[in-house]
Amino acid sequence: MNKSSPPSYPSSGKMLQSLFTEAYKTAKQGLCGDRVLAAKNKVEQRLKICSHCEKYNSEAKRCTVCGCFMLVKANIETSECPEGKW
Repeated sequence: MNKSSPPSYPSSGKMLQSLFTEAYKTAKQGLCGDRVLAAKNKVEQRLKICSHCEKYNSEAKRCTVCGCFMLVKANIETSECPEGKW
């Protein structure tokens, strides 16, 4: 990530849409009795992948593609990387 310019994130509307989509998938998963939170090793693997991605803002710990806070998103079992990396 370029250190000279501030990171840009998706619009508030786009991030809100993503939030509701993730919340729906997570609720559906939980209501079906499936695992909602990812296993610790899976979370660690996801965060490691993010930390090496050029789209990851390590200072804010956010993805500049989806705008998510990765410490939260990586813990949700149904979450996916917007770049298809996990």
